Amino acid sequence: MHVLIIDDNTLHLKMCRILLEKINHTVVTEESLDSLKKHTDDMPEPDIALVDFRLQPGVTGVDVLQFLKQNTKWTNTKYIALTADVGERSYLDGSGFDDVVSNLSQKACCRIY
Repeated sequence: MHVLIIDDNTLHLKMCRILLEKINHTVVTEESLDSLKKHTDDMPEPDIALVDFRLQPGVTGVDVLQFLKQNTKWTNTKYIALTADVGERSYLDGSGFDDVVSNLSQKACCRIY
């Protein structure tokens, strides 16, 4: 499985990469929307995109989701929002993500397996 992770927390990125690569998934990580924009054209379509809700100031996971849906031809990717704030779940439920995972990124990584 090919997994894309967008999170500004390098510890979460590293943790998810280690967990997912141990179970033979291919992992691509990006730390920001700006970084993602630079690499999207060269990126194969992921099976799953794990997108942190709170990125740098002024940018949310919803912004990332909108960018990906408007600027890629990815039709089979499942988009999963990650949030540590349970209160954000109701907002994210109606924002276009296929699923929302509250709590730590490792919970989302384990959910893929």
